Amino acid sequence: MKISTEAPISEPTENVVAPPKPAAFGLDRSLVVRGTVIAVIVLAAGLAIPYIELDTYYITMLFDGLILGMLALSIGFLARHLGLISLGHVAFFGGAAYAVGMAITHWGWAPLPAALFGVAAGSILALLMGLLVVRASGMGFLMLTLALGQALYQLSIQRVAIPYTGAFDGLQLTYSSTATFLGFDKKDIMNAALFWPVVWVALVLATYALWVVGRSKFGVVLEGIRENEERMRFSGFNTFRPRLIAFVLSGVVASVAGVLFALNAAYVSPEVLSFLKAGDSLTATIIGGMGTLLGPLVGGLLYVVAQAKFNTSGNLHLYTGIALILVLMFLPGGITGGIASLWNKVRGKITKGKGE
Repeated sequence: MKISTEAPISEPTENVVAPPKPAAFGLDRSLVVRGTVIAVIVLAAGLAIPYIELDTYYITMLFDGLILGMLALSIGFLARHLGLISLGHVAFFGGAAYAVGMAITHWGWAPLPAALFGVAAGSILALLMGLLVVRASGMGFLMLTLALGQALYQLSIQRVAIPYTGAFDGLQLTYSSTATFLGFDKKDIMNAALFWPVVWVALVLATYALWVVGRSKFGVVLEGIRENEERMRFSGFNTFRPRLIAFVLSGVVASVAGVLFALNAAYVSPEVLSFLKAGDSLTATIIGGMGTLLGPLVGGLLYVVAQAKFNTSGNLHLYTGIALILVLMFLPGGITGGIASLWNKVRGKITKGKGE
């Protein structure tokens, strides 16, 4: 029998279609385009608020809500993607605020370099704290972040810290009236209506960045760690690094909020590191809803408005506790989670009705 040594004839390849390449970072292009368009629309709409609401009292209240909402956003990111509840993000918020104050008041820096230094200082603090706490989970993580945050608070009020932080007297930001921050002078920075665009742009960009991260391959890894970290390790994933990166990223957002707060208030006190501040930020996150990206932002705004309304009665903490209990009992997903759940039920009934 004769054995042929000729190479087998291959099928023509002209009509063979190559498999599509995976999207960069695991992001669907159409989804990113829609998200970007929505972000631009929200950004433009928000910039018009100071021209719609002319009352100084209410615009200042909304401004404070944006700052608290940004801090709550950083906490909600960890809770949503890793299931980690933090009470220590005030350390990055307050640490960045104090860094700005010291750079401006003690070292004579201009506001912009001082602001960048504040964000860097808060981010480094988040990295150092993350190295210590991200291996923990559940109640252990909660208590570790609380302990480290309160340790920084105690450090800020020590006698040796008085020349730097002012201890209980706080730290006043003093700099030349001719110095500017992105074109805003000191008077403009302290005016909520005039400084609103800076804070609003920072908030929208931070929200958009966290949304992109959550929709990327990295976000899928984080959710896998949240659901079953042991299985992720058995699958070959290094779970420590993603947890640390997510923790630092949330710390960066909290640091930006602290910097903007310090610049606007031109004053930093130990209150920004206190347990009450940590409780306010976590309460706002829970009320707004941890399961959605917008939940912490909504919670921050509602919390500040409710504080302004309830505080006149002298029963602020009582009303806050009642509101928190009602949300936990009847809206476990927070206000935005409850609205989303209701919408899904309504949409399901509409779809079912059309199908029949």
